[in-house]
Parts: sequence; structure tokens; C-alpha cells
Amino acid sequence: MYFLCCISCQNKFPGHFCIISPDRPSPCGITYREALSRIEFFKKVEVGRKVGVDEYEGLNEFVRRFGCERIKLHSVRNYPHPTSPLQQIIAFYIPKEGIGLVDRKFSGKTPLGLTFTEMEILSAGRQVDGFTGVSYAYLKRKEFLLSEGGLKSVVWMSPKIRKFVMQL
Repeated sequence: MYFLCCISCQNKFPGHFCIISPDRPSPCGITYREALSRIEFFKKVEVGRKVGVDEYEGLNEFVRRFGCERIKLHSVRNYPHPTSPLQQIIAFYIPKEGIGLVDRKFSGKTPLGLTFTEMEILSAGRQVDGFTGVSYAYLKRKEFLLSEGGLKSVVWMSPKIRKFVMQL
């Protein structure tokens, strides 16, 4: 089995990468099926043996090339997927409460006291515990932030995301 790796944002953020799997679309919204239809733009990544809910030996070996020790595909707090410079949504950890979700168009402050733009500056192109870029397509998956408890662990959403989630 293999996942796909996208490095198209490296022109803006050298060393950045996104992993696209059947259950986790890229932060900009490209699904695994869409990526397979344009396979010439992506690198195949042998995932190897599963070592947890959302972690794979082969994938961890691959991401070390980019300076990440490990990656947990469905986590915000521990070894999250790197935040993309083109993510649709930033998922963030609110200490002692749960997960927050903010979309790119929301200009207000989140419960962390940061705007989307400030979070993006803090984390874009890197793996930062407590932040991960996600897409609307990923919100629809049953695996959405599985390591954190999924959608039921979300305690705050910007209005556009709340409206989207209510329609799921």
C-alpha cells in the first residue's frame, strides 16, 4: 500500500510536504482519488507496517527526509501532519478543552487569541505540535482527527465551518 506525497508548495516553503492518503485529503483539499488521477505530480510513499491508529513505519522513514521525526496523520497534539501554506482550515489544540477549527476567511480571533493568519505564520510549512492544516474534504471523513476523538472533540469552530459541519 502507498500514500502520495505532494511537494508543490516547496517553492514558497522549502522542505514542506503534504501526505495524501485514502482517509486524509491534503490540507488544500486534494483527495487521494484526485491525486491518483494526476499521479505524475506526486511521489508514491510506501507506508509499511501500521504502528498505531494513524502512524506507519514506512511513512515515518520517508518524512525523516524532510526533518520530521514522525507523523501521525490524524493528530493535532503529537507529531501532526505539517501545516500547509494553502490549507483551507487550521485545526488547533485548546489546552484542557479540546480542538478548535478556523477557516481562512475568518478574520476574528480564536480562543487562543490568534487569528488564522497569525496561526498560519506560526506553523505554515512546518510540523508544529498543536496545529495542523486540514480541508473541508477531510472534515467529511470518519477518520477526521481520530487520535483526538474526531469531530466530537471539537469545542470551537468559526461560523463558516460550523455551518458546513451542521450539513454533514
